[in-house]
Amino acid sequence: MAEQWTARFGGLGLAADEELVYLHLLGTTAGTAQQVGAALGLGTERALAALAALAVHGLVERPGGDGTLWSAAAPDVALEELLLRREVELRRTRGRINELMRTYRRSRPGSQAGELVEIISGRDSVAELWRSLQLGVRGQLRVMDKPPYIRRSDPELELAMLARGVRLMTVYESRVLREPSRLAEIYPVMEAGELARVLPELPLKLALVDDRWALLPVSSGTELESVLLVRPSSLLDALAGLFELYWSRAMRMPAPESAELPQDRHRQLLALLAAGLTDESIARQMGVSTRTVQRWVRELMDRFGARTRFQAGIQAARADLL
Repeated sequence: MAEQWTARFGGLGLAADEELVYLHLLGTTAGTAQQVGAALGLGTERALAALAALAVHGLVERPGGDGTLWSAAAPDVALEELLLRREVELRRTRGRINELMRTYRRSRPGSQAGELVEIISGRDSVAELWRSLQLGVRGQLRVMDKPPYIRRSDPELELAMLARGVRLMTVYESRVLREPSRLAEIYPVMEAGELARVLPELPLKLALVDDRWALLPVSSGTELESVLLVRPSSLLDALAGLFELYWSRAMRMPAPESAELPQDRHRQLLALLAAGLTDESIARQMGVSTRTVQRWVRELMDRFGARTRFQAGIQAARADLL
């Protein structure tokens, strides 16, 4: 039972012993430090230390006149007050970020206090920075997605962002979607609310976190070893404008659950055609012959009265299928 309780209130700054003692007292009328310690297997000394810490937080009180008995304070009042105090502390800490950043920049050789672009090097450092930015996004994450990659994507992290209300917009370069395993990662995120579009080619990798940061590679090679972290500036505004330009030109990825086309093969075929795959690549991915793919493409062209694949794509976009 004790293991199940541990870290339940970690976000409020309570240690494990404090959690155990408070939850124990919630289920009893009152008890001495010796009784609490024996019941939880902590011993009197640890129990007393936990009770003293809980008293500072206002989570326990002493109902007896002799001061030896302890009881839990009502959680609806005590926990709410503790939560409000933690929120005030967090707001104060957030207010000190700019001051801390000035100290951080002054400590870097050759950096200026007003530096707005920072270079982060090393694959592990870049991966950790990207994860931290994803965890810290508040309202919107805009991404231009193309190789190279440091690590595989983390769909669970993206799903968690969407669950807390983040607007995720991604423009994929077509070669990203040529791997069945990558499509299998993208579709669940789309189902959860990601807005996804595709273009044959993108000029660079880019991530825009709210209106606070941009992340992009230092160079456009086959290895991603260093990135630029851009803070609010005219450069950040320009990168946001670049994303909006490519977003407006991209074709919408068909939602995997879409019922607008009667046959699943047509829905998948449209996605793969939009991704710029050849007939041979589509055939391998769909497990059919090249001749079958060509026949399906002809059916789509006939359906939309198109003379070329491009025209069929335009008609599909106008019909809100892409």
